[in-house]
Amino acid sequence: MEDISFIGKSMRLDKFLMQKFPSATLSEIYKWIRTGKIKVNRKKQKPSYRLNPKETVSIFLTDKQINDYQTKGVVHKVSFNVLFEDEDMLVVDKPPYLASQGGIGVNENNLVNQVNYYLKKDAKISLGNRLDKDTSGIIILGKNPKMNALIYNITKSRQMEKKYFALAIGRIRKKTGTFKDFLAKGTRDFQPVMKVSNKDDSRAKYCETTYKVVKHIKNYSLLELTLKTGRMHQIRVQLASRGFPVLGDKIYGNEDENKKVSRYLKRQFLHAYQITFNHPITNKKLKVTSELPRDLKKTLEKIKAQ
Repeated sequence: MEDISFIGKSMRLDKFLMQKFPSATLSEIYKWIRTGKIKVNRKKQKPSYRLNPKETVSIFLTDKQINDYQTKGVVHKVSFNVLFEDEDMLVVDKPPYLASQGGIGVNENNLVNQVNYYLKKDAKISLGNRLDKDTSGIIILGKNPKMNALIYNITKSRQMEKKYFALAIGRIRKKTGTFKDFLAKGTRDFQPVMKVSNKDDSRAKYCETTYKVVKHIKNYSLLELTLKTGRMHQIRVQLASRGFPVLGDKIYGNEDENKKVSRYLKRQFLHAYQITFNHPITNKKLKVTSELPRDLKKTLEKIKAQ
């Protein structure tokens, strides 16, 4: 157990704990707050509670837990589910709020480090595809340099079919279709973003996505989308540019619509649910699927009940 006197500018409790414990997952932090392992002035508070100077944060964890969670690079558990594994390859179901790999603003508790912990060694692993931190779903990883190169080749040559579920704001009338655009990188508030451009823009790259409307729910469209290319934020930008942003998207979305569901949806409604490809070594066809996560199922139920 440890008592900390908060010093500094006002800050959300969950943000403070993320800084204090860089090796903890957001779900772990929320669980500590919910179960009373974290208290402010000896009282339970919500993750959104704003700490003020001289308030006391009590942390009811063991000394070992405190040390482990405070130490960068210590990954002590895995939060992904294994969907397929052999000696050369691993296909996992990444939960939301877990970064695929390290980078600016990403703590040590990312998928790559968790996979190294899972394998009990510092393996030469490589991501076959990437997902945004707040997007859940399937990621394929190679376990050795030979497989890493093979996975890279089938990804680059578009021999891997990737399907997503997304809930778009608005009712898309045409049941099936294809989005074709040129996307270029830009920045907004010092964050990298994508924007629709044209083929004459030297920075722009072609992207293509096919879609099928699974069903309409109130003023929303549940979509199955198949990536033909793999650009950053591809689905989110293409839908938003057509007036049908992904619900919960904080970058390209509709702020007013997002607020309506903010009590139960804390991220964009986007899930990589299926991946199909031939195993690079055995040539056996693999089709791996991932169930829609609980928070997205709950969102659909809440919207239906409105």
